Amino acid sequence: MTCKAARNAELERLHSEGASYAALGRQFNLSAARVTQLIARVRRMRKTMALRLDALLRHTT
Repeated sequence: MTCKAARNAELERLHSEGASYAALGRQFNLSAARVTQLIARVRRMRKTMALRLDALLRHTT
């Protein structure tokens, strides 16, 4: 995992645990709006990967 990918995963994890966008922005030296964008990207990527894996598993069984 690249450094930014690890950071983005950490942002998503911390937000899931209850941290606010503003607090995460201060912690990672980003704006709250940018944190929102990055978390949305991580969640979209995870959803896409889950859908692809599910489709693959349905196809093989």
